[in-house]
Amino acid sequence: MAEHHFEQEEVDRLKDWWRRHGHLLSIVFALGMISIAAWRGWGWYEDKQSREAAEIYDRVVIASSKADMPTLKQESGTLFEKYPKTAYAPLAALLSARQHVQAADFKTAATLLQWTIDRSKDEGLVAIARLRLASVMLEDGRASDALSVLDAMKSDKANASFDLSRLDRRGDVLMALGRRDDALKAWDEALEKSAEEPSWKQLLQIKRDHAVSAPGKSS
Repeated sequence: MAEHHFEQEEVDRLKDWWRRHGHLLSIVFALGMISIAAWRGWGWYEDKQSREAAEIYDRVVIASSKADMPTLKQESGTLFEKYPKTAYAPLAALLSARQHVQAADFKTAATLLQWTIDRSKDEGLVAIARLRLASVMLEDGRASDALSVLDAMKSDKANASFDLSRLDRRGDVLMALGRRDDALKAWDEALEKSAEEPSWKQLLQIKRDHAVSAPGKSS
């Protein structure tokens, strides 16, 4: 009897606790379930967005390979507008920028490359976009702007694989600005880093030798 009485007291205490706290517990449980559902829903949404963006990107690649500018602009524009947060949008911007450069539309190419720099979360893509933007600006007669773009690149581990390209392009830009000595320094630094890159080393040495023999003012 005593044991039965003890169990009944525990049951009564549980009922009393539930009367006082059960509502709050139900709310916490419901919020937890909502959070789980929201997380799963967001994952499904992101996956759906990625699949749809991938299909459009395939059409961008095809249009780019055929130099089909109307289709390229339409499909890449859809990616930029509807799927800007996917990984495919900045890739499409790089492809589209290349085609605009070939069409000598440097302004549009620069806009697309800057869009990639501003939006992409991939450090490698951002570095590539900066290098290409500097080249576009140099081609468009904007050497000072190109130098600013290159100077904004971080010389760290994340961008170490792009150091040779950055220094090579920096030499080109500095030569365009009439700063031959600074250009030679950039190429010398690149040559030091190109020990295991014979093709790079040959190109850099040719540029350096040509710069030394070319007339021009020193900086």
